[in-house]
Amino acid sequence: MKHIIYFFLFFTTSTLFAQKITPFETWSDNDLSIANSAKNFKELSFQEKKVIFYINLARINGSLFADTYLKDYMDDVKIPKNKYYKSLVKMLKEQPRLPVLNFDEDLFNEAVKHAKEMGKTGRKGHRSGDYESFGERMAPLQKKFKKIKESNQYGFPDALSIVIDLLIDDEQESLRHRKMLLDPELFYIGVGIRAHKKFMINTSILMGGELINQSSVLNSQ
Repeated sequence: MKHIIYFFLFFTTSTLFAQKITPFETWSDNDLSIANSAKNFKELSFQEKKVIFYINLARINGSLFADTYLKDYMDDVKIPKNKYYKSLVKMLKEQPRLPVLNFDEDLFNEAVKHAKEMGKTGRKGHRSGDYESFGERMAPLQKKFKKIKESNQYGFPDALSIVIDLLIDDEQESLRHRKMLLDPELFYIGVGIRAHKKFMINTSILMGGELINQSSVLNSQ
């Protein structure tokens, strides 16, 4: 189903959400501020910051996210509310408040690198442009984080579409993308959105868990 709606959404989502009143009034100022944890990082584009913002909203108040952003999005784009959507709503409604994700430069750099390589080669997946495995790619980051997860999304240009597509996780019985975004043991995030020769645009999201050493900073090594 994803490939059927990519083309439609690429040209319509920006217009739809530019015209729609965002449901900010139903969220507390405090939660909106907390969710916008990457707002001061100049390395990130506007849409990359918004990806982090929407993921954080879904984490800190899943029930409200389901009733506002998710519901409005589904109503606007007319996507069938299938079993994956219904299971997402159920999960969000039952979910406790999760830790906010904070921007990490090392995760960001690797996410951007991967998005660029996939865009240039026209490929999908977790192997690098040189066909390094995910484990090989993550070797430097595994010195910093006890746990690292990656999700990639192809074809959507705007942050809300990217996040909701990964949360619904249509046709993925394992729900691995959704589970990653809502993993309570992940605390750090990096997002890279770049052009893709086949899907027009692609997004790489890397998330890290607890730091191995609280003073560990790869960039200083």
